[in-house]
Amino acid sequence: MEEISPIKEILYDEIKKIPEKQIHELLYNDRYDQLINNILTNVFPKLETIDGKIFEKVGTLAEGLSHYIFTEMLIPTQRKIIHESIDIDIIIPNKKKLKTDPKNVIIIYFAKISDNEYIQKKINDIKKIQPYENNIWIVSYMEVNILCRNFILNQKKNTFSNLFKNIKKLMKNNKDGELKIFKT
Repeated sequence: MEEISPIKEILYDEIKKIPEKQIHELLYNDRYDQLINNILTNVFPKLETIDGKIFEKVGTLAEGLSHYIFTEMLIPTQRKIIHESIDIDIIIPNKKKLKTDPKNVIIIYFAKISDNEYIQKKINDIKKIQPYENNIWIVSYMEVNILCRNFILNQKKNTFSNLFKNIKKLMKNNKDGELKIFKT
């Protein structure tokens, strides 16, 4: 059984403090920024008590929060998979669709390191399986100088909430009848 990280424990403890109905209303009304800020206001100070580099801690936090929000929105995802020997953090909707229709597949990479060369190598690997560069998204603590969509999550700049707005728009525009948005 996988051991839960202290960062995810802190995250889910904060999520539990928000009534589920309020969370669903915020998600339904595209208020991702408000939900994320409500959660992160209390989480960021607690990150300082955990050992590790800030890039790794924020990457783990963003990944956990993404998993939670995608689940609440009923966004089909596959997480932590390997496809053609390449590690994928999150793929939307799945690797089957990646093989048949890559232009309608998003791969999200959570940069848990500040080394731009390493991040570029990781993106180059992902490009081997996802030829549409605009469909490779990076979530990071600081801006990454790479030609992919970059969503930033830190205390001064938060474009991370735009990731969910963009996914919702893509899902609504997607022709797959199987997609359902939101539990409400």
